Amino acid sequence: MKDIAPSGVRDRMLQAMAEGVAARLPAYQERTGRFISEPDGPLAPGAKPEDIGWCVINQDIIYPLALLYTTPGTPYQGDRAILEMALRGGDAVRDFQYPDGQVEFLKVDGSRWGPTYMPWTNYAWLETYALLRDEMDAARRQRWEEGLTLAHDGQAREISNLRVHNIPCWKGMSCYRAGQILGRADWQEAGTAMTRAVLAAQQPGGYWAEHGGPSTTYNYVYVHGLGLYYRFSGDDSLLPALEAATRFHQAFTYPSGAPVETVDGRVHYHERLSAMGWVGFSATPQGRRLVRHWAEQFDPKRDITSLQGGSLASIVLHLIPGDEAPINLDRPAFREPYEDWALVCREGGWFGCLSAFACPPVASRWGQDRQAFLSLWRDDLGLLLGGGNSKDQAEWSSFVANGRLMPERGALLPDRSGVALEYGGIRCLLQLAFADGRAIITASAEGGPALQQLIVQAKAGQVVRSAAGLEATLGEAALQWEAPHLGEWLEVAGCRITLPPGARFVWPTVPFNPYAVDGAAPFGSGLGVLSARIDGQPIRWAVE
Repeated sequence: MKDIAPSGVRDRMLQAMAEGVAARLPAYQERTGRFISEPDGPLAPGAKPEDIGWCVINQDIIYPLALLYTTPGTPYQGDRAILEMALRGGDAVRDFQYPDGQVEFLKVDGSRWGPTYMPWTNYAWLETYALLRDEMDAARRQRWEEGLTLAHDGQAREISNLRVHNIPCWKGMSCYRAGQILGRADWQEAGTAMTRAVLAAQQPGGYWAEHGGPSTTYNYVYVHGLGLYYRFSGDDSLLPALEAATRFHQAFTYPSGAPVETVDGRVHYHERLSAMGWVGFSATPQGRRLVRHWAEQFDPKRDITSLQGGSLASIVLHLIPGDEAPINLDRPAFREPYEDWALVCREGGWFGCLSAFACPPVASRWGQDRQAFLSLWRDDLGLLLGGGNSKDQAEWSSFVANGRLMPERGALLPDRSGVALEYGGIRCLLQLAFADGRAIITASAEGGPALQQLIVQAKAGQVVRSAAGLEATLGEAALQWEAPHLGEWLEVAGCRITLPPGARFVWPTVPFNPYAVDGAAPFGSGLGVLSARIDGQPIRWAVE
């Protein structure tokens, strides 16, 4: 959908939420009140049959159900069957709680990650209670209040140490809101203290550090928590942080609305749009324009992969109206540095990002190696080169030099042409330009040789061809094409890439997946790698 009026964003997202909910109603299990979903990968070793297909965050749908039931003009207004699903769905959360209010962090693949105060579900359950409490009998209402009290007592205790992370930020917001709804000033005080700590931890670039640096995807969670807290409290001291976060996200958003993964140290590229954070962005004029851009690109079939935390319902209920201000993507062409560690550029249907953000590797499975520093997008094709970072996989590195796959330092080049990355005394340059309808990538190394690599969005089912006559349909068989059998170009993913001498193409490479116990990526995650050695002279790739 295109060209939504500012006043139409709420209506568009209400419609999208109704479509997303309709697709999930068959997943409702009347006997238990649970919403079941299919695992998107292999089952966890030793998974119990009764665990497979359910996670407590599946129940977050009860917030949209409650909102659709109570909102005039929706297809579900006053629908008693929808009301029953919402109420039984909340009962299922209460049934799953341990005596201290925690729940087992159970995933749909049957893996168990231990007890937790699940913040997304606790907040969705809380707002469902606020919308439907007058529809409950006394016994159910008391039982929900007991469960919500256990959950928010636990969350208030947990955030009392003021450790800043996206989950405590969300829990702080939920505690503040729960204090309003259930009359607990101590929860509000805990939520306010956590919010103050989050504000103080924001980095100068408008992000909150995750494992050493920015995470475009998880930054949405901070903005969502702060935005709702701002909406509930009216505290204008949050506005500078929301303005800074908006500046970050309007820089690192693809024309499709998807987040730019190049500066993200946690999450790989995905084409889905997130509904997290929109309330926070809507507190500022530039943020409201960014939200409208997302709403214009939003596709319920693609983007509603979950209803986690009731983010869509939050948009419908709490989006802040007002004037708009332009964002980068309103301009047909630009080349803008972001702080002193990234460059974003757009010209003639191309969008590129170069990162110079370097930090040491982290031990946590959730923090990936910051090793990939370029992404290239084309309006009619989507992402062509790039895809993010992985862990302990040298083939995902933009450069391998001096035995290192991660640089210790990075900087923007003074002429804004690209970035310089230092690998133990070898200085590697990566530059991006647009000319004659093509994207030109130049790589060079000073102080020694280096291997330069590009992740190619080459996916199963695509046909790949070379100038020398090689051709294959990407599938079960691995490919390893090397010079001189490649020739001067390779066609893949809808584009032709002119190759430097000695180029090599390998398929597939599959990134580490921190969200699976064994690190296995979902089916279809395989991508390609183009590589060439730099030894003295710069090399060049041209994409058209």
